[in-house]
Amino acid sequence: MRSLFRYVVAFAALLAVSAPLAAQEGTGTVLTVTGDIANTNRGRFDQFHDGFLNYHGKTFEKAYEFDRAALAALPQQSITANAEPWSKPVEMSGPRLADVLAAAGATGKLITVYAMDGYGAGMTVDQIAARDWVLAMNADGKPLGIGGRGPLWLAYDTGSGKATAEEEGAWVWSAFHIEVGE
Repeated sequence: MRSLFRYVVAFAALLAVSAPLAAQEGTGTVLTVTGDIANTNRGRFDQFHDGFLNYHGKTFEKAYEFDRAALAALPQQSITANAEPWSKPVEMSGPRLADVLAAAGATGKLITVYAMDGYGAGMTVDQIAARDWVLAMNADGKPLGIGGRGPLWLAYDTGSGKATAEEEGAWVWSAFHIEVGE
Protein backbone atom coordinates (compact mmCIF):
# COMPACT_ATOMS: atom_id res chain seq x y z
CA MET A 1 0.00 0.00 0.00
CA ARG A 2 1.28 3.43 -0.84
CA SER A 3 2.14 5.38 2.26
CA LEU A 4 0.87 8.96 2.48
CA PHE A 5 4.05 10.05 4.24
CA ARG A 6 6.25 8.59 1.49
CA TYR A 7 4.12 10.30 -1.16
CA VAL A 8 4.36 13.69 0.59
CA VAL A 9 8.15 13.37 0.93
CA ALA A 10 8.45 12.38 -2.74
CA PHE A 11 6.19 15.24 -3.82
CA ALA A 12 8.22 17.76 -1.79
CA ALA A 13 11.42 16.48 -3.37
CA LEU A 14 9.91 16.85 -6.84
CA LEU A 15 8.93 20.44 -6.16
CA ALA A 16 12.41 21.24 -4.89
CA VAL A 17 14.01 19.82 -8.04
CA SER A 18 11.59 20.97 -10.74
CA ALA A 19 12.43 24.69 -10.54
CA PRO A 20 16.20 24.26 -11.10
CA LEU A 21 15.55 21.83 -13.97
CA ALA A 22 13.11 24.21 -15.62
CA ALA A 23 15.55 27.09 -15.34
CA GLN A 24 18.48 25.01 -16.57
CA GLU A 25 16.72 23.35 -19.51
CA GLY A 26 14.06 25.96 -20.26
CA THR A 27 11.34 23.34 -19.88
CA GLY A 28 9.59 21.33 -17.21
CA THR A 29 10.45 17.65 -17.52
CA VAL A 30 7.59 15.29 -16.64
CA LEU A 31 9.13 12.02 -17.85
CA THR A 32 12.72 10.76 -17.94
CA VAL A 33 13.59 7.60 -19.88
CA THR A 34 16.91 5.95 -18.99
CA GLY A 35 18.78 2.71 -19.58
CA ASP A 36 19.12 0.90 -22.89
CA ILE A 37 18.18 3.78 -25.19
CA ALA A 38 19.80 5.04 -28.38
CA ASN A 39 18.50 8.63 -28.34
CA THR A 40 19.41 11.22 -25.73
CA ASN A 41 18.63 14.87 -25.23
CA ARG A 42 20.47 15.48 -21.99
CA GLY A 43 23.65 14.53 -20.16
CA ARG A 44 24.32 11.93 -17.53
CA PHE A 45 22.91 11.85 -13.99
CA ASP A 46 23.66 14.92 -11.90
CA GLN A 47 23.22 14.34 -8.17
CA PHE A 48 22.12 17.90 -7.50
CA HIS A 49 19.82 18.63 -10.47
CA ASP A 50 18.41 15.10 -10.53
CA GLY A 51 17.51 15.26 -6.84
CA PHE A 52 14.21 13.41 -7.18
CA LEU A 53 15.75 10.59 -9.22
CA ASN A 54 18.60 10.53 -6.69
CA TYR A 55 16.02 10.26 -3.89
CA HIS A 56 14.83 7.06 -5.58
CA GLY A 57 18.37 5.74 -6.08
CA LYS A 58 18.24 6.12 -9.88
CA THR A 59 21.43 7.03 -11.72
CA PHE A 60 22.19 6.87 -15.44
CA GLU A 61 24.77 7.64 -18.09
CA LYS A 62 22.25 8.91 -20.62
CA ALA A 63 18.59 9.90 -20.66
CA TYR A 64 15.79 11.20 -22.81
CA GLU A 65 13.54 13.80 -21.19
CA PHE A 66 10.00 14.69 -22.19
CA ASP A 67 8.02 17.74 -21.17
CA ARG A 68 4.25 17.91 -21.77
CA ALA A 69 4.77 19.59 -25.15
CA ALA A 70 7.12 16.84 -26.35
CA LEU A 71 4.65 14.17 -25.25
CA ALA A 72 1.78 16.07 -26.89
CA ALA A 73 3.78 16.24 -30.15
CA LEU A 74 3.69 12.44 -30.40
CA PRO A 75 0.62 10.79 -31.94
CA GLN A 76 -2.17 10.84 -29.35
CA GLN A 77 -4.38 7.90 -28.45
CA SER A 78 -7.70 7.99 -26.60
CA ILE A 79 -8.72 5.02 -24.49
CA THR A 80 -11.40 3.96 -22.06
CA ALA A 81 -9.99 2.43 -18.89
CA ASN A 82 -12.05 0.67 -16.24
CA ALA A 83 -11.22 -1.72 -13.42
CA GLU A 84 -13.24 -3.84 -10.99
CA PRO A 85 -13.15 -1.48 -8.01
CA TRP A 86 -13.96 1.66 -10.03
CA SER A 87 -17.40 3.23 -10.01
CA LYS A 88 -17.19 4.24 -13.69
CA PRO A 89 -14.86 4.15 -16.71
CA VAL A 90 -12.29 6.90 -17.26
CA GLU A 91 -11.62 8.41 -20.68
CA MET A 92 -7.86 8.96 -21.03
CA SER A 93 -5.63 10.37 -23.72
CA GLY A 94 -1.91 10.68 -24.33
CA PRO A 95 0.87 9.12 -26.37
CA ARG A 96 1.17 5.38 -26.76
CA LEU A 97 3.89 3.89 -24.55
CA ALA A 98 5.39 2.27 -27.66
CA ASP A 99 5.74 5.69 -29.33
CA VAL A 100 7.42 7.19 -26.24
CA LEU A 101 9.86 4.28 -26.15
CA ALA A 102 10.51 4.62 -29.90
CA ALA A 103 11.23 8.35 -29.52
CA ALA A 104 13.84 7.51 -26.88
CA GLY A 105 15.25 4.73 -29.07
CA ALA A 106 14.56 2.04 -26.46
CA THR A 107 16.48 -1.14 -27.28
CA GLY A 108 15.98 -3.19 -24.10
CA LYS A 109 13.47 -5.96 -23.56
CA LEU A 110 12.30 -5.08 -20.05
CA ILE A 111 10.55 -1.79 -19.32
CA THR A 112 9.84 -0.57 -15.79
CA VAL A 113 7.58 2.41 -15.28
CA TYR A 114 8.05 4.16 -11.92
CA ALA A 115 5.64 6.29 -9.94
CA MET A 116 6.66 9.25 -7.80
CA ASP A 117 6.25 7.16 -4.64
CA GLY A 118 8.76 4.58 -5.92
CA TYR A 119 6.24 1.96 -7.08
CA GLY A 120 7.40 0.30 -10.27
CA ALA A 121 5.66 -2.04 -12.70
CA GLY A 122 7.82 -4.02 -15.08
CA MET A 123 6.78 -5.48 -18.40
CA THR A 124 8.38 -7.02 -21.44
CA VAL A 125 8.17 -5.62 -24.95
CA ASP A 126 5.81 -8.51 -25.77
CA GLN A 127 3.47 -7.46 -22.94
CA ILE A 128 3.57 -3.88 -24.22
CA ALA A 129 2.75 -5.04 -27.77
CA ALA A 130 -0.19 -7.15 -26.50
CA ARG A 131 -2.15 -4.12 -25.20
CA ASP A 132 -2.89 -0.57 -26.27
CA TRP A 133 -0.79 1.01 -23.45
CA VAL A 134 -1.03 4.79 -23.16
CA LEU A 135 0.85 7.27 -20.98
CA ALA A 136 -2.21 9.38 -20.29
CA MET A 137 -1.71 13.10 -19.80
CA ASN A 138 -5.45 13.76 -19.58
CA ALA A 139 -8.34 11.99 -17.87
CA ASP A 140 -11.99 12.79 -18.50
CA GLY A 141 -10.94 15.81 -20.56
CA LYS A 142 -8.71 17.41 -17.90
CA PRO A 143 -4.92 17.48 -17.64
CA LEU A 144 -3.54 15.14 -14.99
CA GLY A 145 -1.75 17.02 -12.26
CA ILE A 146 0.58 16.14 -9.44
CA GLY A 147 -1.39 15.33 -6.33
CA GLY A 148 -3.94 13.40 -8.36
CA ARG A 149 -2.82 10.66 -10.71
CA GLY A 150 -0.43 12.78 -12.79
CA PRO A 151 1.76 13.88 -14.29
CA LEU A 152 1.25 10.66 -16.30
CA TRP A 153 -0.93 7.60 -15.83
CA LEU A 154 -0.01 4.37 -17.59
CA ALA A 155 -3.09 2.36 -18.55
CA TYR A 156 -4.52 0.37 -21.42
CA ASP A 157 -7.83 0.36 -23.25
CA THR A 158 -10.41 -1.92 -21.63
CA GLY A 159 -13.20 -0.89 -23.98
CA SER A 160 -16.50 -1.90 -22.40
CA GLY A 161 -14.81 -4.46 -20.13
CA LYS A 162 -13.10 -4.11 -16.77
CA ALA A 163 -9.57 -4.99 -15.77
CA THR A 164 -9.10 -7.10 -12.67
CA ALA A 165 -7.60 -5.51 -9.56
CA GLU A 166 -4.40 -7.48 -10.28
CA GLU A 167 -4.22 -6.15 -13.86
CA GLU A 168 -4.82 -2.62 -12.57
CA GLY A 169 -1.66 -3.03 -10.46
CA ALA A 170 0.36 -2.49 -13.65
CA TRP A 171 -1.43 0.83 -14.30
CA VAL A 172 1.17 3.13 -12.84
CA TRP A 173 -0.21 6.54 -11.88
CA SER A 174 1.97 9.52 -11.00
CA ALA A 175 4.49 8.07 -13.47
CA PHE A 176 7.66 10.10 -13.99
CA HIS A 177 10.44 7.65 -14.92
CA ILE A 178 10.87 4.75 -17.32
CA GLU A 179 13.89 2.49 -17.04
CA VAL A 180 14.72 0.34 -20.07
CA GLY A 181 16.71 -2.82 -19.35
CA GLU A 182 17.87 -5.99 -21.04
